[in-house]
Amino acid sequence: MASLGERLRHHLAVLVEDIGARPPGSPANRRATDHVQASLAAAGRSVTTLPFTTRWWEPGTGCLEVGQARVAVAPNPYSPPVQARGRARRVGRLAELEELAPRTDTILVLADELAREPVLPAAFPFLSSPDHERLRGALQRLRPAAIVAVSDHWEPILEDPDLAIPSTTVPTHVGATLATGDDLCLVLSGRVHAGAGVNLSTRLTDDDRRLVLCAHLDTKATTPGAFDNAAAVATLLALAELDHLDGLPLELVLFNGEDHFDGCGETAWLAATDLAPIVGAVNIDGVGLRGQGLSLAALACPPPLQDELQAWVDAHSGWVTAEPWIDSDHAILAMRGIPAVAITSADVHALLAGLAHTPDDTLAVLDLAVLERLATDLPGLLGLLTDRLGNGQRSNRAR
Repeated sequence: MASLGERLRHHLAVLVEDIGARPPGSPANRRATDHVQASLAAAGRSVTTLPFTTRWWEPGTGCLEVGQARVAVAPNPYSPPVQARGRARRVGRLAELEELAPRTDTILVLADELAREPVLPAAFPFLSSPDHERLRGALQRLRPAAIVAVSDHWEPILEDPDLAIPSTTVPTHVGATLATGDDLCLVLSGRVHAGAGVNLSTRLTDDDRRLVLCAHLDTKATTPGAFDNAAAVATLLALAELDHLDGLPLELVLFNGEDHFDGCGETAWLAATDLAPIVGAVNIDGVGLRGQGLSLAALACPPPLQDELQAWVDAHSGWVTAEPWIDSDHAILAMRGIPAVAITSADVHALLAGLAHTPDDTLAVLDLAVLERLATDLPGLLGLLTDRLGNGQRSNRAR
């Protein structure tokens, strides 16, 4: 039988190098789910598929002309293609934007407070922001020829197929040259497609009361997604293939859409799943980074369990505890009062800006020894959680 390391290397090579970027709904995403399903079936696992429909984006290229100068730009995800020419109107405050009159020959330049953070898509189901709703409403009313957001945030400011205005995000050193009245020309390509995908799951025992062990298998359209999140998927597949989790009342869930604008896989799973028998969840996202250990964060866990998790971390080399964070699939369970544990790299948030969702997230960033440590330690952690959560106790504050 192949070793743990060999199984990890195989799945990583298929997901990251053979398939690469795998946004939900795309043909590449279907190849990834086919690989996962076939691997689990070959290991003797009965696999359940849960289909959904969504939209996916085929990235394009772009350029911005300012007078006689031209710079290459990237379209914001889901931006319609365009060749637009118009006068710039630079705006930095929401109140100022809301006071503008519609001008379809204008290219809006969003700066300062309007481009400080990515705007939540209208279809995102798990969070909302009144200010973001106002901003989207103002942009829909104004209907400019195009939008240029000026920001150094590590993610594009707009990513919303329901905001059908061509747009790009440029760094501040480029945007500093853009002023109201400038003649601008913006050319963008790229396409939005309708598509279908599936979530995959398998139960390791017949127990209805169970712990969900999950990871997301999708990526943004701009990255091969090695640490985000092929490393976690490869680890779960290897553990299932080598029978290292057998006997535990677990359901392995491979979510499809954590990095997607509409949470397509998660919403489909929530709609189809009775949460009452689920006593807890462990989610793995962003593990295996070279030079990084592993971290564990507890959400919606009763205080005695938090103490036991801290003791478990203290007893295992290469692990640290982290503050609760909500940027992954564990949050959809924790917010419903289900105790959840989130596993990621020790300092993953410090690395997001230069790595996550970029072409640089390749196999070169991974340390196989970290994944082997995770695979070795995980069965013991899952055993602790199933022992403590078998009675289905949930955090009082989260009910």
